[in-house]
Amino acid sequence: MSLRAKRSNLPVQKMALSLALHAMTAARDSSDRRLTGAPDVRIKWANLMLNTIHLQTFLAVVETGSYSAAAERLHLSQPAVSSHIRALEAQLDQVRLFRRVGQQMLPTQAGEELIAMAREMLELATRAEEHIRSLRGQVSGRVTLGCTPAGSEFLLTRVLKAFHDRHPGVHLSVNVALPDILLEQLARQQVHIALIEEKQSPRQWVVQLLGSDPLALITPRDHELAHGGLVPLNALRNAPMIMPRSGSATRRIIDEGLRIGGLTPADMHVVLETDSAHIAIEAVRNGIGLAFVPQSCLAGHTDVSVVPVELSLHQEWFALRSREHATSRAVQEAFAFLTSEEVRAILHKAGVRSPLESKALGKTPKVERRRS
Repeated sequence: MSLRAKRSNLPVQKMALSLALHAMTAARDSSDRRLTGAPDVRIKWANLMLNTIHLQTFLAVVETGSYSAAAERLHLSQPAVSSHIRALEAQLDQVRLFRRVGQQMLPTQAGEELIAMAREMLELATRAEEHIRSLRGQVSGRVTLGCTPAGSEFLLTRVLKAFHDRHPGVHLSVNVALPDILLEQLARQQVHIALIEEKQSPRQWVVQLLGSDPLALITPRDHELAHGGLVPLNALRNAPMIMPRSGSATRRIIDEGLRIGGLTPADMHVVLETDSAHIAIEAVRNGIGLAFVPQSCLAGHTDVSVVPVELSLHQEWFALRSREHATSRAVQEAFAFLTSEEVRAILHKAGVRSPLESKALGKTPKVERRRS
């Protein structure tokens, strides 16, 4: 190895040595106190152990790319974030953890090395706290749920209150993102449980089918199709349509159904693409076009009309958690609750078919022709 290469690895080696010395000194000190029964007067534990708040701040800067964004996420001031990072660097023998590139703060090599360890330390601290609380019969901790804008946010809000009533000590947070982003966040444990509309490989994830949601065709209240009975598919030819983005799971289901009914994408006049069921409903309400949206999203929307159409479409919902990462008691309880009979009853009331009904539908195409 060249002298230059040795120098380039020096910050990482110093950080690793610093972490190792912290651990060794803590272990020796603990052993000395057990043998002598004397309190430790030489070394302050607060200076020995890495501060979990500082580690949380470090990871927030890594994930957001700036001190200001990290401060906003953590509800801190920017000077406080800077102070946390300086304190952490001081504990690690003045190793620099970030470098500025343009407007972004990117981790140095030492910072990259610390990321996985920091996550493990925080996870261990969380599990320790949850375990001690569980000895008193309490379930506590943090659970971050991820859902898509395609409708699972409507489903999720129906079950959060029931879970909170059962486990008030669990702090819940919700991220709304597209499925690909949610899977990345799930892999990084930025999200603990994800609700998405497309089944994933069970090798990497624990996958549970929650049910299937009918996709309803909605029109403005004063639209001619709203008062004409069963709508033939041919009536949708060249009609202004609001569709999910091309390539999404919901769009593939709709396109498949239209093809079965004899319509090709070229026959459709798509005026707006959005993955948000809420935006699609609002666009229909304002007369921009027609849309297929999950039935569960329509509760309380009396300002649009649901019209019967020749094809019956269904969108499945799945709950996912990581198979590779250790899960806390709070995450285990949340995942078990999402797949419980209580939640199935809540979803059924919202119009979502049970997993057994969904599996029965899965034996045939997801598109069923209705009889007029």
